Amino acid sequence: MEPFILFGDQHVSTMIWTGIIIVLFCILGNFINTKSQDLVAKLIGLSLIIFEITKPFIYIYGFDKPWQTYLPLHMCNFSAVLIGIFLLSKEKNQLFFELPFYWGIGGATMAIITPDLDFAWPDIEYFMFFYGHGQIILGIFFALAVLKYRPYLQNFWKMAVISILLLLPIYLINVAIGDFTFFDPVVGENVNDLANYWYLMDTPGGASLMDFMPSPPYHMLGVIPLAVVVFFITYLPFMFWDKFKKA
Repeated sequence: MEPFILFGDQHVSTMIWTGIIIVLFCILGNFINTKSQDLVAKLIGLSLIIFEITKPFIYIYGFDKPWQTYLPLHMCNFSAVLIGIFLLSKEKNQLFFELPFYWGIGGATMAIITPDLDFAWPDIEYFMFFYGHGQIILGIFFALAVLKYRPYLQNFWKMAVISILLLLPIYLINVAIGDFTFFDPVVGENVNDLANYWYLMDTPGGASLMDFMPSPPYHMLGVIPLAVVVFFITYLPFMFWDKFKKA
């Protein structure tokens, strides 16, 4: 298998096609009736939920990956489940939209730009990574552009506080699982790894902004304020739009 090359031809083309598909869904979704919009939303939501339920089993039992690192506990996993439930629900919960909005646009977009991957296509993990993160962004933008939901400034700090409060239980899960050894069929020998959900214990394997932070665990001193800044930047277009409408 070929190694994954950050911003290589394959990576760039995958990002472009992911963007094209999302834009097409959002444009075409505005030219269909409300009943059809609801059906498409439910299909996207169903795909998100099914993928998140089956993904750990595919990795653990299908590809002999260590269960310690493939539990659905990353921020993007939570984003996928919440936006999936939101799209499937008749009575939609604003919280289930706004949390994935901040987590997904910031987290899933960053994941697509700087993937934590070892190998390029046709490695199955390459496909699953981009399919999973791409449909998170699709679900969020379909809710925004077609269903006409949006985040609100009065909820901004609530979303930030919820995100920060979740750091402790995720950290404790990482500590409880700890270090482990597993057989890696790619290298043909036992390797050491550690539970690293939300990247609280170490920085991602691939290149990312966390590379510019202090060494773990002190990298979180930079990551937390950076996350709040990213959340705010994500909200800025709506702030500008609200001020424009009042002008």
